[in-house]
Amino acid sequence: MTKNHQREGIHTAVTHALAWLVVGNSVGLFLSILLLFPNLTLGELTYGRWVPIHLNAQLYGWTALPLIAWLFSVYEIHNSKSATWSNPAVWAWSGALLIGCLSWLSGTGSGKIFLDWRHGALWVFVAAMVILWLVLAAGWRSSASRWNPSRKWLSGITIIGLAFVPVSMILAASPAVYPPVDQSTGGPTGSSLLGSTLIVIAMMLFLPRIAGLPTEQRSSRLTWIFFGFCGMTFFVTEAIGGTHFDSWQIGAMLCLVPWAWLIPNHWKKFKWPEGTIAWRFAAIGWWGILVISGVTMFLPGLLDHLKFTQGLVAHSHLAMAGFTTSFCALLIVAVSQKKLGGKITILLWNASALGMILVLAWMGWREGNEYSWMVSNPAWRQLGFFLRSIFGAIMLTTSFCWFTQWIRK
Repeated sequence: MTKNHQREGIHTAVTHALAWLVVGNSVGLFLSILLLFPNLTLGELTYGRWVPIHLNAQLYGWTALPLIAWLFSVYEIHNSKSATWSNPAVWAWSGALLIGCLSWLSGTGSGKIFLDWRHGALWVFVAAMVILWLVLAAGWRSSASRWNPSRKWLSGITIIGLAFVPVSMILAASPAVYPPVDQSTGGPTGSSLLGSTLIVIAMMLFLPRIAGLPTEQRSSRLTWIFFGFCGMTFFVTEAIGGTHFDSWQIGAMLCLVPWAWLIPNHWKKFKWPEGTIAWRFAAIGWWGILVISGVTMFLPGLLDHLKFTQGLVAHSHLAMAGFTTSFCALLIVAVSQKKLGGKITILLWNASALGMILVLAWMGWREGNEYSWMVSNPAWRQLGFFLRSIFGAIMLTTSFCWFTQWIRK
């Protein structure tokens, strides 16, 4: 079996990820056009039915599939007897997401953002998760005997943890279950934002190690001690609850600030492969902006000014179009050892994402100043939506270039 054939599962997962990025961007561009011309709605296929497709194509397609490629690499599926099942697992995942898209277009959903899975679509997606878990578990069983004891047991514990993901999805998607929220805003608490961000931080810390990147320096113990402190802070403040006016909830968010420096300091200890430098700089840049802006926006006054405006939409694009895209691209290059994008397309993507975020943030601030825009539809708001569509068109074109370049490899 050739090396390329052995790693076919990773290549397929990345191909599907880029395809879903194109789908998500296409729907996103269509949504931005609908905001300019609401009468373009196609019968019952309204704005509200297209939104879940845009969001979930980005999360379960573009974001999740590179992580699946990462798991294939971690468990060395290409060197195991389950290698032939890696491609079907990826197709099952994309097939379940496609069924989900059809379900959301039909108006079926749980009503929970990013957890819109409901009825048949939910069970198909859970089945895809189980198939993926079986492939990973078989890969672990086949490969673990070649690993050192610490890697063997840590990866085994991870496999056990992953077994609970399908059950967690069933519970999380239920309309009867909802996480703690800030009662004064209807949004997440500072502690819940800290907890969800710690998952991302853990992936960023482990990425260079798991990718097998060489290093001549040890990881700082203080970094891991602080990570443990943040974890304890999350559990304590989550148990207490509260709002963004409470000092402990603000303190939970402030725990994120040092990570704007700790992550790049951690990454610079490793020797990264060729083709990662642009994506590393982009990921680190977006990460710093995301952390600082997220903590700032949580503070009393600013959050109250920006909630329910395009300001929060700007922050979500900062997280997904900016940081997540750069991190996923970096992950793809590190795992596949293949370049993704060139200087021009990487620059175009990040510049367009920044332009869109700045426009949405400007719109959000103006919307928070006064509420007449809800009925008057002022020219400045139409201009903002127009610019958003222009930037979205550039990002769609760029993502399509990445997809076509990748499938030729």
